[in-house]
Amino acid sequence: MPGFFALVIGLFIAFAASAEAVTVRLEGDRLWLQAEDASLQAVLHGFVHADVRVQLDPALEDVRISADIQDADAERVLAELFDPVGYVLIWDVMDGPLGTWPKLAEIQVFRPGNREEIRPLQDPDSFQVVTMPDGSGIEYIADEILIGFAPGSDPDAIRLLIRQIGGTVVESIPELGVYRIRLPLGTNVPALIDQLARNALVAEVEPNFAYRMPTPTIVPDRGAPPSDIPVRRPRDGAPPIAVLDSGLTMRPDMEGLIVGGFNALHPDRPPTDTAGHGTQMALIGTGAVRPGGLEGGDGVPVIPIRAFNDDGITSNFAQMRSLYYAADQGASVLNMSWGSPANSAFLEHAVAEAVRAGMLVVGSAGNEPLNKPMYPAAYPDVIGVSAALPDGSPWPQTNYGDFIFVAAPGTATFPVGYQGEPGSYAGTSIAAATVSHALGLYYERHPGATPRQARDALRRAVTVEGQAWDPHRGHGVLDQEALERLLR
Repeated sequence: MPGFFALVIGLFIAFAASAEAVTVRLEGDRLWLQAEDASLQAVLHGFVHADVRVQLDPALEDVRISADIQDADAERVLAELFDPVGYVLIWDVMDGPLGTWPKLAEIQVFRPGNREEIRPLQDPDSFQVVTMPDGSGIEYIADEILIGFAPGSDPDAIRLLIRQIGGTVVESIPELGVYRIRLPLGTNVPALIDQLARNALVAEVEPNFAYRMPTPTIVPDRGAPPSDIPVRRPRDGAPPIAVLDSGLTMRPDMEGLIVGGFNALHPDRPPTDTAGHGTQMALIGTGAVRPGGLEGGDGVPVIPIRAFNDDGITSNFAQMRSLYYAADQGASVLNMSWGSPANSAFLEHAVAEAVRAGMLVVGSAGNEPLNKPMYPAAYPDVIGVSAALPDGSPWPQTNYGDFIFVAAPGTATFPVGYQGEPGSYAGTSIAAATVSHALGLYYERHPGATPRQARDALRRAVTVEGQAWDPHRGHGVLDQEALERLLR
């Protein structure tokens, strides 16, 4: 395949032409490193690109390094490289396509006795996002692909393929058969995917799609949310719903309703919310905030999951890891109040697996009336939700289409702002969280229900005699009467 190998050569040239001509590649505990009179900081940035956390003493930024290392023991090489200064290497273990193998997780470099001076070389939550060249507007994480290998593939052949593309396997979800591979800087990802899709070793390959939080829509103030109506605590053992979003800022009105939490970007850190969107959705999910037109009082336990960074961006891989975590924690419903036109086969498969495991997934339709599918809401196993005004009519900015299953109230007043002050907001995010809360209440009353039974119960509850399905409201609107029918 001469075209394939020509592409590989181009990849290496693109990376080597970067600042100070540094290349870094890791394969388990094996290291490839090339640098010619490069600064220590430039070399360590090469490790950052290989998905290694790096912390550096700023006083060492001007140290110069030259090296030409090929397939050597990483720990031995780095010991020699950092011998004049102090350093710490932190290793992890990863399940990958070749089984369990070591992964260099973090490097700390400092002057002897000055470890407390180290600082992160790069924001650990940052994503470098680029746009597909086909004019679709779909975004993905630069220099990354997600790949699944064909069952029964020879491990040595897989290893060779990864080396040929200059890739480093940095993360995996073995249960889903998905692996995240970091590529040389400046890789033409669409072109590489076209090549890999024709390789017999590859079952599925696609970009690591990027997703953004929806733009907040502020509406005229509807007054402060009621604070004198107590929320009934759910019964012990009630199945929680999971809110996959920007995390959570804990509030007194959610006491007793939050169950654990997870940071999909950094599992060793709390799911702290800096944007506010995740906290707003959790407030609806627990029942602490009632969207327009609905009464309340019944609480639902919520698992907050932080998958979006401070800039409101996440990756497909982070979403899948979040989804798998929610299912593993026994969540009855997963709320995904965001969307993208990017149709990922990997994410669709992960959603289907979660539903088969007993979890129902809810997605928002989008805040532009495009009549185009938005994912994950448009996947067959997801309940796609559009937004309605308190009187049941469609919210003017709601997206619509043949993927809409139900509409729900899309306006609410929050004690927490989203990229702004507390107040009244509108959007399909609110509508999706409203449906998730209602389904959480349904599961509390019907603990043995399957996702299909819950989905059918929701459809029956919103269906009004003589009213046909339509692209704005789906089977109907989850108003107060429909909610009571659902829970009756």
